[in-house]
Amino acid sequence: MNALRTALRDAELSLARRDESLPCLAVVLDDGRLSEVMGEPVRITRVRYKPGTSALVAFRRTRDGKEEYGWALTTAGNVKLDGRAQKSARQGGGVLLIRPALRHTDAIIAVGGIEDDWALCKNLRWLEDRGLERLGAVERPGPGLLSGTAKVLRYKPERRLVLLEQSPDASIVVKTVALPAPENVDRFHQRLQQHGVPVLPMLGDADCFGHGTSASPAWGDQDLAASDDPEGARRAGESLARLHSIPAEADSGPAPGQEALVERQLAVTCAMVTALVPALEVPAANVAARIRRRLEEVTDGGTAVVVHGDFSADQVLVSGSEVRLIDFDRARAGAPESDLGSFAAVEEMSQWRGTSAGQQRTADLIDGYVLAGGRFTPAATDAWAALRLFAGSVDPFRDRTPDWAADMSRHIDRACELVP
Repeated sequence: MNALRTALRDAELSLARRDESLPCLAVVLDDGRLSEVMGEPVRITRVRYKPGTSALVAFRRTRDGKEEYGWALTTAGNVKLDGRAQKSARQGGGVLLIRPALRHTDAIIAVGGIEDDWALCKNLRWLEDRGLERLGAVERPGPGLLSGTAKVLRYKPERRLVLLEQSPDASIVVKTVALPAPENVDRFHQRLQQHGVPVLPMLGDADCFGHGTSASPAWGDQDLAASDDPEGARRAGESLARLHSIPAEADSGPAPGQEALVERQLAVTCAMVTALVPALEVPAANVAARIRRRLEEVTDGGTAVVVHGDFSADQVLVSGSEVRLIDFDRARAGAPESDLGSFAAVEEMSQWRGTSAGQQRTADLIDGYVLAGGRFTPAATDAWAALRLFAGSVDPFRDRTPDWAADMSRHIDRACELVP
């Protein structure tokens, strides 16, 4: 374990030395140093890094026996940090500006809690003032969105907050994001139901959607990632086949945006891999070229269908013999193999991390998919799995994996194997 900590520290110090635009990068990447400048112990759980521009981390800390989530941000030239902190103070927020004792720099680290989140705070205030009442949540015992029985299920700074709330009838899951929901979100949900895709009821109204808020009743015992029942995976496959039976809308065109999405994902991943581990620049470029070529070879020009866009075992809730598909934020028109490849890749990555229940779910998922009429090409599924593995190569860094540099190389190697 000490060797892993040393490897992690060496990799991050090397990264920080290369990015002179962010003098505080080494601080916000290290639990110990960030805890020291904040004056309290914190544990970093997620990093979003833009080379030469900013580093934003999510962390957890314990206060008064209760675990809290927070964030820390450092930017090149302290861009907008002072102004944002002043605006937060005017709105009753608690953003703290910390100036670490670093030589030859006046760099700042901004620290805040969930309700101080720059991107989310407007929608979170609306959720507290009006949204929870519209959704039927129980009344707060005091001020603050997180007072009472609210439980944070997931928080990604500047992206989303997912809460478990209580209503008089049942628990509800509330998700708030920075941007409004698409205008057709209601119609899309109805379309899923009409084609027999098992989804959760959608709570809320147009005002909720306009403030980036959606909700549904809490449902199920666990997600498929935690289940060891092969029947759940087969039912998930049946459900996915129903989703893929929905043709893309007539005005969407053939697989709209799919090629552009692939190109962007390959380019962004190559750039980030190079910034994090320069020695992987050439292997990353090579595998990106192979993925691009292979996807061109296996694309048959068939009719585009509705795809989930981010399909994996944790997007399937399980209750006994029933399943529900969730989180259609990235749904689009595309190739059915993109969902199958995504599922297979995420399962393999979960097994590497030891977060899988051990069940080989992909084979069972495909069994259910084919029995329900789903059709796919194995070579295309492998190519899409390679793309997901390659795009996921930066996740070990983002998720604070102790040996993230070696794990990134493993992702690239495995992606290369799938695109001969």
